[in-house]
This record gives sequence, C-alpha cells and structure tokens, in this order.
Amino acid sequence: MRPSRIVAPLALTMALLLLGVRLALRPSPDPAIGRRFPHLALMPLPGTPPLTDARLRAGHATAVTLFASWCLPCRADAPALAALRARGVAVAGIAVRDAPADAAGFLAATHTRLDAGGIDARERTQVALGTAGIPETWLVDGDGVIRARVRGTLQPDDVARLAGR
Repeated sequence: MRPSRIVAPLALTMALLLLGVRLALRPSPDPAIGRRFPHLALMPLPGTPPLTDARLRAGHATAVTLFASWCLPCRADAPALAALRARGVAVAGIAVRDAPADAAGFLAATHTRLDAGGIDARERTQVALGTAGIPETWLVDGDGVIRARVRGTLQPDDVARLAGR
C-alpha cells in the first residue's frame, strides 16, 4: 500500500477535527444581548434610590450588578464597580435572595456606592434574565436594552469594555 493512500485521508480527518474543535470553542452569541432588560418589581434597598424600569430608560448607560451579602465572589466586584462609576457609567445593584439589612450592610462593608438598587427576594428578575449565578453584571443602554453581560467577577478588561460602550 502506498503511503499517500494513508496520509491524505488522515490529513483530511485531522483538518476536519481541528475545524470542529475551533467551532466548538467559539463563544456562542448571548441571546440576551439586544433585548430589553426585564420588568423590575423590586423591594427597596435601604440607602439607595429605587431601581426602576424608568431609571434604566433615562438616556444613559447603567451597569446592573446582581449580588448578595452571602456571596464571597461578590466582594471582589467592589473595586471594579467603583472604576465603572469613575468612568461615568451609572451602577445599579440588585440583591438576590437577601434581606434588606444584610444587603445594605454588605454595601457599607465593601464601600460600594450604587446609583440605584433593589432587592430581588423571590428571584423574579434573576429568573427573567436567565441566570442562576452571581455575581453577574449587565450593561443596559439608555433605552433599557441589554448591550453586554459579564458572568462572574468583573475583571479589569471587563471594566474597560463596559465603560467603552
């Protein structure tokens, strides 16, 4: 048997496998991007103005972060949220499955300032967003449309990306 009869099919098979791996590793588009942020019916978060649908359609970008006082990774987001505010992005917070006093205490302990906030005690907003984990941050444009999503703790490149939109 000639070596070319073995090498050519093997090379073709390897090329197809590599193409398949590249396609499988390519991030799929987030279906939430381009959709309106879900309707908000939140309990008040002590010490912050209320986060409402109207506030998310007030003509300026807002980073909406989902957090909780019991969430250890959420503590790491505090400097990134401050950096977003310093770059002119409004920052709103939604405390998930949290008591008002605990959420307010968390914000004070982490020195996190919010432009608006609320408590999603029954996880309705979290479910409407299609997420189960926190922290998670959403960039909402001035018309209330989701433009970006960051799952997990915010990193410095996330801050640059969100602030640059």
